[in-house]
Formats: sequence, C-alpha cells, structure tokens
Amino acid sequence: MAIKRRTFIGLVAASSVAPRLFAAETDRLAPVPNATEIGKRLPSWKTGELELHFIHTGRGENMFYVFPDGTTMVNDTGDYYRPKEVPEMPWLPRADLLGGECVARYIGAVWKKTHLDYMALSHWHADHMGRPSLGSRLTPDRRQVCGLALLGETFTFGRFYDHQFPKHGQYGSQDGDGMEMMEAFVAAKKIPQEPFRPGALNQIRLLHDAEGQYRDSFSIRNVCANAVCWTGQGEDAVDHGAAHAKATGQASIPNQNTLSMGFVVQYGKFRYWTGGDLSADLVGADGTPYNYEALVGKRVGPVTVCKTNHHACKDAMRRAFVGSVRAAAYVTVVWCPRHIQDCNMRDMSSRDLYPGARMVFPTYVPEWPKKEWPSAAWWRDVAPGGHVVVKVAPGGGRYTVFLVDASDESLRVKSVWSGIA
Repeated sequence: MAIKRRTFIGLVAASSVAPRLFAAETDRLAPVPNATEIGKRLPSWKTGELELHFIHTGRGENMFYVFPDGTTMVNDTGDYYRPKEVPEMPWLPRADLLGGECVARYIGAVWKKTHLDYMALSHWHADHMGRPSLGSRLTPDRRQVCGLALLGETFTFGRFYDHQFPKHGQYGSQDGDGMEMMEAFVAAKKIPQEPFRPGALNQIRLLHDAEGQYRDSFSIRNVCANAVCWTGQGEDAVDHGAAHAKATGQASIPNQNTLSMGFVVQYGKFRYWTGGDLSADLVGADGTPYNYEALVGKRVGPVTVCKTNHHACKDAMRRAFVGSVRAAAYVTVVWCPRHIQDCNMRDMSSRDLYPGARMVFPTYVPEWPKKEWPSAAWWRDVAPGGHVVVKVAPGGGRYTVFLVDASDESLRVKSVWSGIA
C-alpha cells in the first residue's frame, strides 16, 4: 500500500530525531551513540534530578548521591591495598593519592559545597572504609586516616550511619584497625549517629525539601543490616542473624559481608538498590540452610539500577536475587579482576530470567576475564570501564547513564545510555 508523501516524511523525521525515545520504550535502556554530551564534561546536577555516582579508584567501593532537593550522601569509600598474590590493577586517576583523596577530589569537582548531609558505611571492611595499616595520612590531631575518614578531612558531614551502631563490638571486623579509625574519626568530628533501622521508611530523608514537593515521589526504604531484614510489611523486620546464631551455636555471624546495610532509593518509577557486600547463606530456626541474598532480593523487588552485591563475586548476585531485582542496569565498582565472573554475568545477562535489554557497568574491565571467557555471549551486555553516573530526570520517569573517563580528572563523558524507568 502506498504511503502518502506527507506521512512518509513525518515517519522519517520521527525516526531521525527520536531514536533514543523509541529504543528506551522498547528495551528500557539503550545506547545513544550520537549524544551531544559525549566528549564534553559531565553535566552538572540540577534541582529535581537524582544523581548516583559510582567512582572508580581501583582501591575500593565508592558511591556519592545527590537527591532531588540537593540532599547529599557518601556511601562507602574504600582504601584497600591487596596482597601480592592478588593481581594488581591500576590506581586511577593518580597512583600517588590514596583512595579517599581521589574520591574527595572527584566529589569536589562535581559538587562545589564542602558540607555533605549523610555518610553511610555498609559494613566494616577495608575496601569500603579503609585500613590505616595498609596506608594512611596523619591528621593535625595525630590520627591515622584513609578511606572514609580521610574523606572527612575535606568535607563535613551531618549524620553517619553504619550497620553496627551502637554495638560496634557485637560483630567485630576483620579490619579492626579500620573500625577503630572510624570510631575515632566520628568522635573527633562530633558527627551525630543513630541506629540504622531495617524496615524503616525515610529514616534517611530529604533535608532541603522545605515545601515538600518531593514528598509523594521520593523515598528511601531501609531493607537490611546485621542480617535483620524487612518483612515487606509496614516497618517490621526479622532478625535472621539471631536465628542463625541460635541454630548453629555461633556467638554471631563472623562474615561482615552478610551483615551489610542495604536500602532502596525510589524516585517516581525509578528504583535503586545498594547493599554493600551482601552475600552468603544462613541457617534457619529449623536448622535448614537457605540463601539469605535471595530472601533480601524478594524484599527489594524489581529495580531500575542495581549496585551489585559483593562486587559481583561468585558468592553473590546469584540467580534467585537477579530474578527478583530484574534490573536494567547493574553497576560493579571494581578493584579486583575477579569482580567479573562468568557465573553471575550469565545470570545478569540472562533473558530467560526476565526479558528486556540490560547493561552491566563495571567501573573497570580487567584483562583477566577477557582472556578467561573471550567468547562469552554476555560480553554484549558489558560496557567499557569508567566512572558510572546515573542521572534521573525530575519526576523519576526517565534516566541517563553516563560513562565518564576515570583515567584523569577531566570528567569527560565517553558514552551515554538512555532509559525509561
């Protein structure tokens, strides 16, 4: 059947000016190869936007968030120097700086204020907070600092959350000097703390929304900490760690990763999950082992963007969890070549678990997995490395993923993806 000339011209025009809209509606997330931002400096935050920054240093996990009203949060800052038996990766953008210094410079470049509202530490491990015995700086008051505490020498913070407060000795840490450093830092800076309450809605809240314009569209749900998990009903939570300890006869859970603090940020239809190094199995009251990560995944539900649990190591991001969160974008902050694994990459890429396009964004793509699985089908869904910045438009309906050059401090955009939540 012939198409009228005017109709044909309209179809051609629509296809040339709106490819990203069509692709995003179809696949939730699609590349924008001719995006005007490519090659330019990362666009600045604007009021009404939600920004999620995943900062690559090669030394730990580092996230920085700006909420729609300008409320800010740092979520972990690692300074971890690996033993010789673990393959090293380049420290970016400068090898002469500690991880905490690199993160401070990055945040200073994208956010011109020196006060940040929240500091959150998912769990007491060096790649999330630092460990002075592996490298530190000396403060004027003679404290050894790195990671989060070193960041605190550049910025002031309004409140600090960690999974153990106020019982810091209850679960201990494999990185005890890092925990001591953080306790000394919080005391020296007089940063207010309160217990992080699994199940709570908006315990972490917008602090600058005086008119309440985001009250109905933005929320933060605390999901888990210390193996206490939200039930999905109201603000109720169940202590799975206590049941595990009783069933196994253990005094507590020895693995910090299982105790990680996790929460969901929601803005309109856009949802984001972060859960530190959540992983491992637990034993129920009846003595039966079960996948704790899978249980948490059911409480989290479908999200738009998922920060991978435990850097997507073999013991995390398993099939049951991935099938629950069904993300369009997975982000892994990489500091070790083993953070890209065939088993969980297959699950995150699997269209059998759930349909639709998706991308995995490692902040660095090491040579090891390229050599180990050179022909794996999941490489089609893996973006090249760099800082990953998710910018959610006002209202939370649309979002853009920017891949930013991490080799220097230019904040140059390398590539762009567009999506609909």
